[in-house]
Amino acid sequence: MRIIEYRGCPFVDREEEEQFLLDRFSMQPETILFIYGPKSSGKTTLIEYLVENVLERDKGYYVNYVNFRGHAISNYDSFLDVYFQPIEDENKSFIEKALEYLPIKIGRLSGNASLPPKGFQFGLNIELYNRLTTRQIDPFNLLLQILEKIRKKRMPILILDEVQTLEDIYMNGESKKKHLLTEFFNFLVRLSKETHLAHVVVMTSETLFLEKIYNHSKLAETSDFYKIDHLDYSHMAQWLRYEGIENKEVIDLIWEYVGGSVYRLNKAIRVAKKGDDLKRYLQDEAKIYRGKISHFIAEKLDTAAEMDKCEELLKIIVKNGFLIRNQRDKLQTKILNKAIEYEFLFLDPKDERIIFNSQIIRKGAEMYLNTLKK
Repeated sequence: MRIIEYRGCPFVDREEEEQFLLDRFSMQPETILFIYGPKSSGKTTLIEYLVENVLERDKGYYVNYVNFRGHAISNYDSFLDVYFQPIEDENKSFIEKALEYLPIKIGRLSGNASLPPKGFQFGLNIELYNRLTTRQIDPFNLLLQILEKIRKKRMPILILDEVQTLEDIYMNGESKKKHLLTEFFNFLVRLSKETHLAHVVVMTSETLFLEKIYNHSKLAETSDFYKIDHLDYSHMAQWLRYEGIENKEVIDLIWEYVGGSVYRLNKAIRVAKKGDDLKRYLQDEAKIYRGKISHFIAEKLDTAAEMDKCEELLKIIVKNGFLIRNQRDKLQTKILNKAIEYEFLFLDPKDERIIFNSQIIRKGAEMYLNTLKK
């Protein structure tokens, strides 16, 4: 198992996932790839490591990586600002530093686009930018032309993290009812499935959104789904031994409370190495989620019947480790969907299996259920 330092923290395992992605990028684009997994399983860290340490160093690739959670996107114009910025003709310093300088022609309009050495925004000359922001140019047609130019030298890879944040935005004002996300996905299908022009990777931690994609007939036929999960016991134990934690009772205690969550394993390792009371720390962390679950049931559910049903469902998941959702049971579906939205539960759309989003949440649920017995 590989353990290396990345951004000052251990980067553990993920060789299999890394090789899967590199093998995919070496082939012709065919479908959109959706990457998903439970909270704190390391999806974003893996992608960012791969981009910085492999793909950006390979002159055969051009990577455009946008994490939409990092942008305040409230309308169509703010979406355009994510991908495009104006470049003054006199701003020679930017153009001189550009990796590419691309002549673009849309209808009778000619202009120039450039790629910054770092980042994700395409620089447009003022006339082209003004036409774009006044709705005279389709942004997806413009992106297509830019990517066609790039493809002559390098394989484009578009990585979109938390793209579901665009779900409630319209392209031409709400009265037009033209959803930005629908048009964006149509464009991504065209890039990958239809023109084979670029690889497209979409990452999300919101599994109800992913379920919509998985059950959408057109997108399901043009997409692949790849799960990045928490570490298993073997890799967790190897990591702890690498960190100098050899005692099996300590390893098993950490596994009982933390499982394979990379983020929480990092925190537990720091506590154990400092010599603090590890069991008390883990119990206190679980108590936080006991309180969150108690608050969720009391404040976010509407009726006593919903509260009772939620407690019943928690008992099943604690006992069996999972629950297969029954969508004919409307009360069950309503409660589970709310718990998924609040990130207590994780839904795998491939098999309708629902689990706790992390082991520490499961321990919190156990504590909550134990209080009901008293």
